[in-house]
Formats: sequence, C-alpha cells, structure tokens
Amino acid sequence: MFKIIFLSILALCFSVLSSDDPLFSFSIFSDNTGDGKDRKEFVRMTEWIKSDGENFVIGMGDHVKKGTPNKFIEFLASNEWWRKNFYPTIADNDNEFFGKDQADWGAGKALFDLTDIKSRSNVKFSDSGADYYAVLTDKSINVHFISLHYPDKPDDDSLCFRKSSREFMMKTLKSIKKKERDIIIIGAHSRLGYWLDVLNTEEAELIDKKADLVLSATTHVFNIYSGNGSDGPLVTNTGSITRPRLWSSPGFVSVQVFDEPLRIDVSYIDCSKEKPSRPLMFSRVIKYINGKNTVY
Repeated sequence: MFKIIFLSILALCFSVLSSDDPLFSFSIFSDNTGDGKDRKEFVRMTEWIKSDGENFVIGMGDHVKKGTPNKFIEFLASNEWWRKNFYPTIADNDNEFFGKDQADWGAGKALFDLTDIKSRSNVKFSDSGADYYAVLTDKSINVHFISLHYPDKPDDDSLCFRKSSREFMMKTLKSIKKKERDIIIIGAHSRLGYWLDVLNTEEAELIDKKADLVLSATTHVFNIYSGNGSDGPLVTNTGSITRPRLWSSPGFVSVQVFDEPLRIDVSYIDCSKEKPSRPLMFSRVIKYINGKNTVY
C-alpha cells in the first residue's frame, strides 16, 4: 500500500513538473573534432535542435581537427541558421587546425570567422580575441554567456588558462548587475575536464556568487559535478557529440528555460538512439536561478 501511495505521489509530481511549457530552449555540445553530417549522431542533434525550435547553440570547443575531413566546416558554410546562432568556444584542436599545434594559444579564434559572431551587436570580445561575452535575450530573460579560451595544451595551467582570460572573466562578471531575470553561464574547455580548482579565492567566490551554469569539456565524458541541494552554480562537463569515452554516450546538453520560478532544466540527450528520450521527469538536473540544484 505504501509503495502504491508513493508511486502515485511521484507520478503526480512528475505530471505537474512536465505540464509546464518552457519559455525557450538552447543546446550545448562539444568535442565533435571536425565531425559533421558524416556522423549520424551529429545529424540527429541538428535535426532535434531544429525541430525543437531552439534559440541558439553553445559550443565548448574542439570543433575542428587537423587530419580529418572536417565536415563540420562544410556544415557551417551551408547552414545559415547555425552561422547566425552558434556561439563557439575555442580549444586545443581548434588551435592546431588553424595554427602550428595544440599549444598555439589563440590560433583557434579563426573558427569565429566561420560564423558571423564578430558582427553581432550582442557580443564583445576580449583584447586577445580568444574570449568573448554575449548576452542573449528572450521572453525578458537575459542569458549571459562568457566564453573563455582554456585549451588543454601546454600542460601548464598558467600558460593555457592565461591571466588575460581570467581578468576578462572577472571584469565581465563584475560588470553584470545580476537581477532576477538574468542567467549567467561561463564556459572553458579546460585541461583536465574541470577548471574551478585552478582559480584563486577571489575568482572562485565571485563565480560561486554569480554564475548559474559552469561548463567544461575535453574529457568526452558527460558529468555533473554539483551535488543535489547545492546553491552554487550547476557545474557540468558537456561530453562529446560524436566521440564519447568511458561510460558516456554520444550526445549533447539540452537546456530548457522555465519561469515561476525561473529555472533551467538540463538534460544530456543520447544521440546513439534514433529518437531522444527526454520527458521532463527524466531530466538530469534542475537549477533554480539564484537557488538550489535538484538532481534527478
């Protein structure tokens, strides 16, 4: 009897949660290493993003790779929506493709030229041109995205996550007068798949105070680092859309924005399957803006 009552309450909770309609949604992916329409997982991702009417796509780096067909470049050239709504972060494979090697810091910024991001009025670049700050507004919600260049080469955090990038991050965060309708996202590819542990105390405290979602990549493994009930930012690694490792599946991160209360529903969508299985009750985590994380 207790089990029946518990399941009934659980079903009711899920029903209430899934009855809401999102204000809008967007996606995040990484580590396709040049793969485009030559990979079924990438094709599924782009088709689902289009069918869901998502607003924009954030990229977390390693989008091209030296020595591969790089069908992703052909894809961007042929798809106007992606050229206008893709917000890439550059990383080590991007540096190698456009420069001398993976440690050729900042060379990957040539990737930006494959989109119209440099002409967008909502984007401001750092002096190096390798980092930027974008504000994306819809339904009176401001999504602030700070993209930082932190490749995984050379094997020295002080050289690959440069002081200039961290200063840009701090200056930008301090300039944001965060209100109830603001969502702040910070992304850096990272050297080991997690980058908050290389920050100094001031940097870490400001991120903990202001950020809602912190992104990393490079490991090709989707992972959530934030605990259930944490009131700091949701911290996650975005996995890989075409070349997952270990226990991860080929996939991307889907973010749905809900109101009353303002929250983001974050799910990792498995692209090894023909159809995404993502009813809201199976979302991996909900981050309440200016509130706690709830992991399912």
